[in-house]
Amino acid sequence: MRLLTYNVNYGNREPRASLDAIADADADVVLLQEITARWQAALADRFAAHYPVHVYRLHGRNAGGLAVLSKLPVGGEELYDPPPGGWFPAQRLVVTAAFGDVQILHVHLRPALDAGSWFKGFITTPPVREAEIEAYWRRLVHALPTLVAGDFNEDASGLAMAALARHGYARVATIGPTSWHYDEDGWDVLKMDIDHVVVGPTLAGRAGRVLDAGTSDHRPVLVEIEPA
Repeated sequence: MRLLTYNVNYGNREPRASLDAIADADADVVLLQEITARWQAALADRFAAHYPVHVYRLHGRNAGGLAVLSKLPVGGEELYDPPPGGWFPAQRLVVTAAFGDVQILHVHLRPALDAGSWFKGFITTPPVREAEIEAYWRRLVHALPTLVAGDFNEDASGLAMAALARHGYARVATIGPTSWHYDEDGWDVLKMDIDHVVVGPTLAGRAGRVLDAGTSDHRPVLVEIEPA
């Protein structure tokens, strides 16, 4: 099962290139963050024929919207409200792959921002992301093969990632550029891998790639999922 996760950026002023990036990846399941009504219209128009399943969950905060595009059947879809301190909901769904059902937890965790300060947020928000993951994980059906994917807003050394590791989950390694970058005048001033796919003990991930494509401040992450 080919899975793509991509934060398209709700303020993206050049959506066509990001739509092209999604099309070129040709994943079986696409998880998208920061979906607005404008993005929903563009995605529905572009991918009406390519993806038979579309699920959109818009949010009062523009950055909180989620979407799923899938070639595979989708069931059990529901939204989880964040615990205190979290900003955006998470989404649970079950897709039927060739090798069986796979439970997906689709996340957009709390940004490293506190009272308008990124510096303060870098220090204060890691426990919030850990609490988000723990709260969502407790609600999953643990008998199902499971993966967690999306915008974690932290690198692989973060507390949310450590929480998943304690539960036996492993990040799918990627090659390519970083998944997030902040640029000025065409130069990457800041860059980190903060978009991840993490698989449970009964799944394996391979061929992880960050695609240098699209016009978001994030880049698409494409992986292949199979039974462990």
